[in-house]
Amino acid sequence: MNFQFNDEQRALQDLVRRFVENEMPKDRVAEWDKNEEFPPTLLDKMAEIGLMGATVSEQYGGSGGGVMEEVIVIEELARHSSTVALAYGLDVCFGAVTLERHGTPEQRQEFLPKLAGGSCHFALSMTEPDGGTDILGATKTVAREDGDHYVINGAKVYTTGINIASHVFVVVRTSKDPKKPSHGLTVFLIPKDTPGIHYSKIVKLGSRFLHSYEVSYQDVRVHKSTIIGARDKGWHAVLDTLNNERIFVAAVCNGLGRGALEDANQYALDRTAFGRPIGQFQAVQHQLADSLVELDLAQLATYRAAWMQDEGLDCSVPAASAKYFASEAAFRATDRGMRVMAGAGFTMEYHMQRYYRDVRQLIFAPVTNEMTKNFIAQVGCGQPRSY
Repeated sequence: MNFQFNDEQRALQDLVRRFVENEMPKDRVAEWDKNEEFPPTLLDKMAEIGLMGATVSEQYGGSGGGVMEEVIVIEELARHSSTVALAYGLDVCFGAVTLERHGTPEQRQEFLPKLAGGSCHFALSMTEPDGGTDILGATKTVAREDGDHYVINGAKVYTTGINIASHVFVVVRTSKDPKKPSHGLTVFLIPKDTPGIHYSKIVKLGSRFLHSYEVSYQDVRVHKSTIIGARDKGWHAVLDTLNNERIFVAAVCNGLGRGALEDANQYALDRTAFGRPIGQFQAVQHQLADSLVELDLAQLATYRAAWMQDEGLDCSVPAASAKYFASEAAFRATDRGMRVMAGAGFTMEYHMQRYYRDVRQLIFAPVTNEMTKNFIAQVGCGQPRSY
């Protein structure tokens, strides 16, 4: 078992760290958060230094990295901003992974070089107003075949990043089999400016400069060549993407938790009370130590799941476990950070409140931790299905 990055991975980590310090220092991220505006050139700058193509095959203009490289980039971005890391993940998880594994040769040739070059960005439109994680039972958005085209009608909610995306993956029903709910789902990849697509912003507590939207699809006409994979077999593409999604969210949580711990630790070194730094008090030291231990364990779980997916192994339970544990660890790290910083952490002058707000959604999105534990008990422990 080798827990060290290779030379290329260390170089990638150093590259991202320099980018983060230069292009997205925490004070600048705070301004983006305050103004609720995603910086328009940030993803372009990532593309210029090769980050957008870090996980894209070399034949399509990328660096040929895998899930481990994805995790490295996301952790470093999230250390300053989980919101930026989520925007990046939309492209490399829903975009690169889905297209590499399930796209047609024509789709891969069209989109992957554009993704690596920064001219194409993606959003995922899957959750429905009545659905949440019940994708199979709740999907009511339908696509009706019409010659060489399909006509899509329905509504989605919490479609994140469609405002900065050029294309959107839409999960719809093209048929229904009561005996096999997983049959009949189809994934389309369509330009977001296709006539009939309308969206409105949802005001959120956290991740305030990467907006989420309610989206309606009204007689949206798309060519059958926009189908990802095969008609009625979209659930397989969704599942494959969801494993990677759990790993990428775990990496976001790892980076966010590290950023919160860094701020709390520095504050404990700088802040004095009763004639000495507060970090000299055991009550404060134990808060910091608990966060470090949990974040280290979350990172190990994430790296294991990433390695397994890169090796083509079944990583469904490890990926779910990593997402569950990393999100809870980051949640507790921000809470402890607020306790260590006390009144200062509660002010907008410091960044702890932003970490505290941003991590909240990762407990229940993109999948609730309760549903994650149901899955782990069912698949990992062999218990009967509970949902």
